[in-house]
Amino acid sequence: MNEQELFSTPEFQNLHPVKQQIIKEMVSHTHNETPETILAKVMTVNKELSKRNLSFTKEESTLLIQVIKQTMSPADQRKVDMLLGLFYR
Repeated sequence: MNEQELFSTPEFQNLHPVKQQIIKEMVSHTHNETPETILAKVMTVNKELSKRNLSFTKEESTLLIQVIKQTMSPADQRKVDMLLGLFYR
């Protein structure tokens, strides 16, 4: 699923507006970034959401990561999976 497909889904449209904005920013600003940088951004976003008494569901987080990974090389995709595995055991 590409960015435009994601943004037009009913699931995305039904998200809290803050979550929509965060996802749009993450997807548009993570091209050509390292897996470590992306993971750091995801963790920062989660902290910011918690300050607003919001959080991404597991499904929302998974979808966000999958969309971001589409622009990565297979090696970087594997690295993201490995790093996420370390943080979300």
